[in-house]
Amino acid sequence: MSLLVCAGVGTLNSRIASLWQANQGTVIGLRRGSADPALPFEQQSLDLSQAAWPDLGADVLVVALSARERTEAGYRAAYQLPLLRLAESMAGWRTLPSQVVVVSSTRVYGIDDGRRVDDDTATESTDPFGQILLAMEASVRQLPCPSSVARLSGLYGPGRDWLKRMALVADPSRLTTNHWTNRIHLDDAAGAIVHLLAQEHLAESYLITDLEPVPVLEMYNYFRQREGVPLLQPIPPAQGGKRLIPTRLQASGYQWRYPNAFSGGY
Repeated sequence: MSLLVCAGVGTLNSRIASLWQANQGTVIGLRRGSADPALPFEQQSLDLSQAAWPDLGADVLVVALSARERTEAGYRAAYQLPLLRLAESMAGWRTLPSQVVVVSSTRVYGIDDGRRVDDDTATESTDPFGQILLAMEASVRQLPCPSSVARLSGLYGPGRDWLKRMALVADPSRLTTNHWTNRIHLDDAAGAIVHLLAQEHLAESYLITDLEPVPVLEMYNYFRQREGVPLLQPIPPAQGGKRLIPTRLQASGYQWRYPNAFSGGY
């Protein structure tokens, strides 16, 4: 049985672990806090930004970490420092994974003018949080084994309904602009990463998003109509944000369960 080590045991890695176990693999989770007894796999508690990463004989490794606080220091502790510790630790490992996938964000593109963004678009973030993620990605490229970055767009699914909540409380008198938004359902985010782990060769990075960017106010009206709330009218054309196109993931043969935000995932 193949061993998956999940660095970070949040919603995404828990779903990845479930998919891995369904295919008869085994899982060990590494997490900051104490083990969650509800999760059906071994968990070890350590601070991955400070401690040496243990050599567990992983066949594959998925790193999906999150920041405790939305500050530059919080981002460095959550994303940049753990990858530096991982590179240092791997120098002493007897066994290296065949694949490493590290979760990042489409924030690294820094584009906000409605342009199309695909896997060949250059990153250009001037946002300090985006720059920290780019520094993390640079560390991924220095790992001594095949490694790739998964850049996720807005994640939704059970417990992830921020966009819906914003739509239902939106004040029509204050909505003067519209922008593009990009979504990925939790099931597809996890499914896509497990799919990538099975590939013989990985590209340096992959956009993990669904197939159809949507104007955010169109999403708002989708939720408002379903809940019987008056629609926002008129809706101005979408001019800001970015339109993400997951060209590499699509070319790899991944099949989306929810190819767009209106496919039933909400």
